Amino acid sequence: RLERAKANDQAVKDLGVEHAVEMVRQLQAAGVRGVHLTTLNLENSVQRVLETLGMGTRRAQGAGPVAAGSEPAGSGLSVAARAALPAAAAAANAGAEKRVWDDFPNGRWGDARSPAFGNADAYGAMLKFDTQGASRVWGRPRRLEDVSALFARYVCGEIASLPWSDEPLMAESARIRDELARLNRLGYWTLASQPALDGVASADPTHGWGPRGGYVYQKAFVECFVPGHVFPAFLTRLQSAARATYYAANRRGDFMTNAQHGEGTVLTWGVFPGRAVVQPTLIDKMSFLAWRAEAFQTWREWAAMFAPDSDEARFLQTTADECWLVNVVDNDYKAADAIWDMFE
Repeated sequence: RLERAKANDQAVKDLGVEHAVEMVRQLQAAGVRGVHLTTLNLENSVQRVLETLGMGTRRAQGAGPVAAGSEPAGSGLSVAARAALPAAAAAANAGAEKRVWDDFPNGRWGDARSPAFGNADAYGAMLKFDTQGASRVWGRPRRLEDVSALFARYVCGEIASLPWSDEPLMAESARIRDELARLNRLGYWTLASQPALDGVASADPTHGWGPRGGYVYQKAFVECFVPGHVFPAFLTRLQSAARATYYAANRRGDFMTNAQHGEGTVLTWGVFPGRAVVQPTLIDKMSFLAWRAEAFQTWREWAAMFAPDSDEARFLQTTADECWLVNVVDNDYKAADAIWDMFE
C-alpha cells in the first residue's frame, strides 16, 4: 500500500495515521495501558491518531480561531480582558497558520519559523568519502575550470554526488538539466534548483504533491556559488531584473538582498479541494544565512581531504574565501524559461 501511495503526500500521511491507530489498538488489546507518541515537531498526524482513538479533544463542529472582536455572551469580561481579545485572536490565528506550515515539510526550504524547519536534507556537515574516495570521484581541483567541470558532470548524471550533495539530481530537475549544465560550465556552480510550474496536477508523478484533485505551482529558482570575479557583473544583472528576488552572501558574512525586510519569498504552493492554499516551501534571510554557514563549511571539509600545503587545499580555501552563495528566484512562474536570461 505504501508503494502505491508513495507519490501522494497526503495518502502517505493518511496511511501512517491508519497504521499507528491499528498498532495502538493492538497494544491496548494486549493489555498495554499507555503509549508514547513522538511528534518530531509535526503534531497534526499525532492529533489525528489521538482523535481517532478517542483520546484527544476534538474541536467543536465549526469551531476555529478566535474571531477578532468576538466576546462570549454574558461573559462579564473586564475592561482589561476586553482589551486582550484582539491579541488573543491574533495568537489563535497565528497558531492555526502554523499548523499549515508543517503539513508537507520540506527541510531547509520550509518556513524558518516552523519547529520542523531544517530536517536533514541540507548540505552535508560531513563528507561521505575518505580522501582516496573523494579524489577518485571528485578529482583533484586546482582551477576554477575543474570545479565547473565537476558540477557539470554531476548535473549530467556522470557522477552521483558532490561534496554538497550525496544524492543524484532530483527527478523534477531533469527538465532543466541542459540549462543547469550550461550554467555550471559558465562558472555558476548550482546547489539547488527547481523549474517553474503553472497549475500542474497534484497527482503528477514527478512534480505533484499533496492531496489528489489539486494543482501545484512553483517559481523557478537557482541557488549557486558564483566566483568572486564574476559576482559584480552578475549582481548588476540581478538588480536590474524587476521580476527577480535574490539573496547573496559570502564566507566573511557580507549579505545583500532585494527582498522586503522580514518578508520571505514563497517558492511552492498548492491549491486543493476544501483546503486553504498550502505554501510548504519558501526562502527568507534567516534560512538562507543558516544554510550559507553549512555551504561554506563544506569547502573547508573538502580542502581538509588534501595535505594542508597542497595545491588542491590552497585552491579550495581561496575559492571559498572569494566566491558568493547566491539564490535567485524568478517570481514570474508563467515564464518558465525566463530565469536563464539572468545568467550569462
